[in-house]
Amino acid sequence: MARPFELVKNINDTKELWKVVVLIHHKWTVLNKNKEHFELVVVDKDGCDIHVNVPHPFKQAYDSLLTVGNTYTISNFQVSLNDMLFKPSDHKFMLTFTGGTSVTDKNKHQIPAKPLKFTSFTDIMSENWKKDVLMDVIGMVTEIGYTQLQQGGKKQQINLSLKDLSGNVLNCTLWEGYAVQFHEFSKNRKDTTPLIIVLQYAKVKEEGKYPLCVSNTFNVTKLILNDDFPQIKEFIESLPKISEAESSSQALSLQSQTLSQYSTSSQHTPYDKLMYKATVRPLVEIVKLKEEAQCVTVATITKLKAAQGGWYYQACHQCPRVAKGNEPPYECTLRHKTETAIYRYKILIEVFNAGTKASFVIWDREAFQLLKVTAAQMRTNLLEAGITDPLEFPVALDALVGMTMVFKVKWQPDWENASVMSIFEDDIVKKDILRSFGQELPNSQDMLTPNVTQNNESVAEVSHLDDWDIIPETDITSDALPDPVTPTSAAKRIAPHESHDITPLSQTSELQQSSTKMKKHIKLEN
Repeated sequence: MARPFELVKNINDTKELWKVVVLIHHKWTVLNKNKEHFELVVVDKDGCDIHVNVPHPFKQAYDSLLTVGNTYTISNFQVSLNDMLFKPSDHKFMLTFTGGTSVTDKNKHQIPAKPLKFTSFTDIMSENWKKDVLMDVIGMVTEIGYTQLQQGGKKQQINLSLKDLSGNVLNCTLWEGYAVQFHEFSKNRKDTTPLIIVLQYAKVKEEGKYPLCVSNTFNVTKLILNDDFPQIKEFIESLPKISEAESSSQALSLQSQTLSQYSTSSQHTPYDKLMYKATVRPLVEIVKLKEEAQCVTVATITKLKAAQGGWYYQACHQCPRVAKGNEPPYECTLRHKTETAIYRYKILIEVFNAGTKASFVIWDREAFQLLKVTAAQMRTNLLEAGITDPLEFPVALDALVGMTMVFKVKWQPDWENASVMSIFEDDIVKKDILRSFGQELPNSQDMLTPNVTQNNESVAEVSHLDDWDIIPETDITSDALPDPVTPTSAAKRIAPHESHDITPLSQTSELQQSSTKMKKHIKLEN
């Protein structure tokens, strides 16, 4: 006789032979002592949820199988008290996969998605909430406070003021990647409707007795900024009606705060990092260089190139080298052993500018910046669609084609290609650089079928790229900047947003100056 299904609310630690039908509500990855495992929140048909831990030895077997939004039958698991400091579920117990756990019946049962249940600011302020349980929070951003986006000694953070529908105000701090995500979203947002954010599985902490502050956790929290998200749209519709002029004024005020923080939150802006130790050159000059050089240029991605190694590689967890092997432990050339497959982007592209083509390599950080999805998740999506050929390129990568952006690259003449160190998408900077080349910002659609004369200005496909083993961290990050030197008033750089001309820095101190500096009328180097 088959074991009957049981409800999540009845799970306890008296046995391990449980059998439940659940929907995956939330999933996140945890790195502990260089070993990855993942955790879940699952919910049954009655809406009761529970926290699930899938330890490292079982990650590879279940990671691609267990997907948010799918239903499964899960049988046989260890049950223990949930004594975590901050819990994503208020269930007394949590589940842990073991060697005897069984996962079957993918999407054979119908379970409605668990709706977000927002904790009101009133309850938070009156301490009517469980202090060890993470919660869902929604609010309108009314003010952007202290911002620290510079990587280094201090954590990246943005302080916000959030207001609910009743007018209650709560402090909010976004840390690390979420601070950067919010900053970029706010800076580039064109909509004049109120800026609403959702924090799913946020934690509330007390700074003394008051004020209370809501923030993201290291792994579990999900930040939602999409204006089309149903709960965000509903929140906006429920706000007190204000005039279009007032709404536009509020949006401009927030954008002004964001841009102000953009230019003053750190001594080295992203623009400084882009230009550090680099020379601004058109593509036609870069491909003629006979020595390695760091260059900044503007180009349009015209195609993805079918590199022998595909569009991703397996990385070592201890160094930037490739980890090889068909099964764990994977090993790099330095003999570091990696138990879990770590997938990172390595995308070979062709770029074009003013009659010249070149091959660039986009690495993991920049690819994620453009695609907003990890290489591991992109690969998982292919596997779920039944595609197992590692040389098949996901259609999602086609979104790169047609993008025009500022590239900082390391040109490598021996391989006749360039390694992308960073990218910059600011239109003002693009126009400034192109104007120095005597060009205007192109229509990206016109660039998809460029009329290129096949002469010495084009770069051929190079097979050496597929033999690369080391991904030089210093080449692809280039974040290390010297301590700032206070320049004279004549030597201060004008921020790229303040003028359409890039100002000279010929009087800047030797430590601060780089070969990037351009005058309004530039004599290009041969």
